[in-house]
Order: sequence, then structure tokens, then C-alpha cells
Amino acid sequence: MGRRLHALVTVLALGAGIGGCAGALRRSTVGVLKPLPVPRGPRLSGAAPARLRRDALPAVGTSLAVQTRGAALTVTLRAVIDPLRGSGAALPPGTRAVGVIVQIRNAGPAIYDSSATGDFSVVPSSGVVTPVFAARGPCQTPLNDFDRYITAGEDRVGCVVFAVARAAVLDAVRFSPHAQALGRVQWAP
Repeated sequence: MGRRLHALVTVLALGAGIGGCAGALRRSTVGVLKPLPVPRGPRLSGAAPARLRRDALPAVGTSLAVQTRGAALTVTLRAVIDPLRGSGAALPPGTRAVGVIVQIRNAGPAIYDSSATGDFSVVPSSGVVTPVFAARGPCQTPLNDFDRYITAGEDRVGCVVFAVARAAVLDAVRFSPHAQALGRVQWAP
């Protein structure tokens, strides 16, 4: 009798463990556990979707065409300086400065008039990103924003500096014309 009781306790304990952990079992009317049907859905793969993979994004140096409010722009990510040293930027604790050097060509016919700190952004693996003022160096913040009032046929190069969490990895650099999602393009840094 002792063995039967021990076996019964073991079976009940295993059944409770399986039922509690799996959550996909139900009791039938006679007390036997049966698996619940598994719904069919899309197959999972081991790879990230193409839109999320770094190699799916254009590389630094690639020029991308953007149409916005009558202006035909060609925007090029020329360089990412990470970390940007000696900029004189006042950084929040636990962050580093990152400089993004870009070029905007306007083929017109409309004028492109916006703000670089609204148009350009970086996407980190974690943490918050903040545009910061660079007092000196190759990414010194100009008195007049470099992407203000770009006329047809004009070409401008400038740099935007960001405070990024020290441990974060840059996943993308984005250009959002007029700080809007419509027409947004991005590169792998």
C-alpha cells in the first residue's frame, strides 16, 4: 500500500506541475489531462524582419532621395563620430556625445526650411537621446541652423550632436523632413 500511495502522490505532483507550468492542459470529464489544441499561425524564424536588421539599412555614405513639400532632397549621412570628444557639450551623467555629419542637396523647386535638431535623430539600443549644443570642434553648433532656408540648387553640410547613454549602441540615424514621419529615411551607423 505504501508504494501505491507514493506512486499516486508522485503522479499527482507531476500532473499538477505539468498543468501549472504548461497551462495548455485541461481536465476531461473522466479526470484525464488532455492537451489543448495549439492555434496555427505564422511560422517563427530565427532572423529579425528585414526592416529591423542593421544590414538592411543603407550604410554611411549612401545618398537617399526625399520628396517633401515641393522640395526634392538628396540627403547623405557622411559620418558618425562616436564618441565625439572635445565638443564642449554639457552632457547629462552617464551619457556620451555622438556627432552626425550630414549633407542635404535641394533640387527644388521649393525651398527646404527646417531645423536640424528636429530633422535628424539617432536611434539607440537603450536610453533617451537628447540633441545638445557643441561649443567647439568638428561638430560645433552654428549660430544659424544649417538646414534653414535651403534654396533650389543649394547644397549644405552640417553636424548635429546628441547625448546618448554611455552603454547604448546606435541602431540607426534618421532624417525626418520637417520633423515628420512622412518621407523619413534612415541609415545604419
